[in-house]
Amino acid sequence: MKSSDIKLGLRVRVLPNDLIAVVVGTPEYHTGGATLTRIKYENSTRYEYMINKQLVALPLAEQFEGVGGQLKVEDKQNG
Repeated sequence: MKSSDIKLGLRVRVLPNDLIAVVVGTPEYHTGGATLTRIKYENSTRYEYMINKQLVALPLAEQFEGVGGQLKVEDKQNG
């Protein structure tokens, strides 16, 4: 995933563990060309930094309204 495509609140699938997470930080550049982004796993208290190439954005229908999707916060809590 490109750094320019990442924005706060974006729901992503983490490829190594196939879990869904929400982006909670902006991409950070580190040595060796690696770009890390802070994420928080859904239904968990776990935060991690993940390499951008290991993140895939969920379809627009599964994104929150704040980032242009159709998912409302109430839907996620009740469903």
